[in-house]
Amino acid sequence: MCSEGHVKKAVIVVDMQKDNVGRFCKEIIPNIKFLIEKAREKGILVIYACDSRYREDSLFKRVGMSPHTIRGTEGAKVIEELNPKATDVIVEKRMLSAFFGSDLDFTLREKEIKTLIVTGIRTEGCVLKTVLDAFELGYEVIVPTNCCASPIPEAHEFVLRYLQGFKFPTPMLKELVKTL
Repeated sequence: MCSEGHVKKAVIVVDMQKDNVGRFCKEIIPNIKFLIEKAREKGILVIYACDSRYREDSLFKRVGMSPHTIRGTEGAKVIEELNPKATDVIVEKRMLSAFFGSDLDFTLREKEIKTLIVTGIRTEGCVLKTVLDAFELGYEVIVPTNCCASPIPEAHEFVLRYLQGFKFPTPMLKELVKTL
């Protein structure tokens, strides 16, 4: 996958699904698409961490959300602009973190991945939870600033400052692709 001496990386695309993507995501879609294309060119694994829920999941009541991204529905599919390829991995998740209750950690360790580039939505929810869990599991984590979003701009900015305070790299996409 990567040549000798290079740290193996993976791009994780969080929750970029038809039921989840709104107007607040429109600016990051071309950025994530570009990152995915560059990653594939470099042989970097692309992983889609996707909400995959049941209509009666307690999460909906607990956080006051309408049921969405229900397994087997059109709304649970990744948006067409970021359509997964056969070489990509899709991880279904029922909670916020891509790691909680999934086989993501096992998959990454089997492929000897050490560094994760986490993108997607919402910055203050599933992206943050995935980033923190990845860190606690021993991965190096990069969060490209203009590849994640929130419908609450202040929450997005706060989380990025929070991550920077803990020394997580939060580069702009243009700078990140130079180091893939």
